[in-house]
Amino acid sequence: MDSSGKNKRISVVGAGAWGTAFSIYLARKGFNVLLWVYEKELCKVLEGYRENRYYLPGFILPREINWTDALEEVVIFSDDIVIATPSFALRETVKPVSDKFKDKRILILTKGIEIETLKFMSDVVYELSGKDTDIAVLSGPSFAREVAQGEFTSVVVASLKKELSLYFQNLIHGDDFRVYTTDDVIGVELGGAMKNVMAIGAGIIEGLSLGTNAKSAFITRALAEIRRLGKALGARDSTFMGLSGMGDLILTSYGALSRNRAFGIELARGRNPMEIISTQKAVVEGYFAIKAVYTLSRNMEVDMPITEELFRIVYEKKNIFDSIKDIKARGLKEEDE
Repeated sequence: MDSSGKNKRISVVGAGAWGTAFSIYLARKGFNVLLWVYEKELCKVLEGYRENRYYLPGFILPREINWTDALEEVVIFSDDIVIATPSFALRETVKPVSDKFKDKRILILTKGIEIETLKFMSDVVYELSGKDTDIAVLSGPSFAREVAQGEFTSVVVASLKKELSLYFQNLIHGDDFRVYTTDDVIGVELGGAMKNVMAIGAGIIEGLSLGTNAKSAFITRALAEIRRLGKALGARDSTFMGLSGMGDLILTSYGALSRNRAFGIELARGRNPMEIISTQKAVVEGYFAIKAVYTLSRNMEVDMPITEELFRIVYEKKNIFDSIKDIKARGLKEEDE
């Protein structure tokens, strides 16, 4: 298939909110989409209502979308495969068919870092399918519901192969879905993972009614931490001023549709992290990313006080007010430190 769309077929792996919304967008562009669904029960729901009542209720799937719970079918269906699984499930999901990825073009929508290996999502797929695999990642401020509604959205596609990022740009760009490109894969993936972490902190501030001054200061210093870790990893600093950095951070920190922000609000109300996670159908990616980013920053000896305090709160049950007190008591510094 070429980017002119003569053979309009795309496979999407993962029927969560984002995978479903992206499928709806692709269908509106005229593509025939085969959506892989993990839960057999959800397949039955889709068959009965053509609506993802688990993760994206309120949208009837266009007739261009079909679905299956057989992963092999989506690999056969198209040479263009979009991966939109939760980060913790990506490896085990694609592993059975990863040997077939060498002849495919892969676009990863999943944002996160694997806890056990501290690998970004593209690195996980490269490890499974080989370094010659054509892999690109997509990130940016893109609430699933707004994309499904057709609201204007801008994202960035990153790949080490310029021709591949241009291919996907031409393939999925639309009047209401603007696509930029870059070769800074590390920066784009780090920004996508880190914004989920920081949105939890923004939710805590919201839940405690600490004010807009505090939230603005928090987001600014959160971005400084992201840039600091990005520099240590070899990312371009300018990437974090773009869609996958500042853009996504603002969206998830202020947007009412942010699951990570909502998770932070619930923490501020005194709820136990695992209780919140266990009662939500949708995945709170920031919960997993906190642990991975904290471990990565410690391994690389990068100072990330916000991330550390969030880790203490979520995983070590540190009192939120004690964390706020410790953050306030930090020594005086120049702003660029």
